[in-house]
Amino acid sequence: MKLTLKTDYALRVLIFLQREERKVTIAEIADFYGIKKNHLSVVVNRLSELGYVHTVPGPKGGIEFNPAMANKSVAEVFTSFEDLDMVECFNSESNTCQLSLNCKLKGMLGRATRAFVSELKGHKIKDLV
Repeated sequence: MKLTLKTDYALRVLIFLQREERKVTIAEIADFYGIKKNHLSVVVNRLSELGYVHTVPGPKGGIEFNPAMANKSVAEVFTSFEDLDMVECFNSESNTCQLSLNCKLKGMLGRATRAFVSELKGHKIKDLV
């Protein structure tokens, strides 16, 4: 399994913000990791919508970690950014696979995905630093 860039960036932002313990700019984070600001902006907006970060607009603004989220699980961040429909048959609305009724792969992948997410449930955001 490979994380999408959005999930990767979201976790990096949360790590960075917890280490800094101050308001920072998207530019600071982007420069630190060597990633594009516009990609990072999308991720920060989503983290803000989810309550993981506080954003303050303006020249004296910035982004800071919401300490109330420190005990949330890494799985919660992961599932907020990742599409867990690893294969077409996981989504009953768009599934056109002719093998769905007799295929055991769906069950195997489903159990593996649940095990992966279960492992992440055992780790808190504060554990990332």
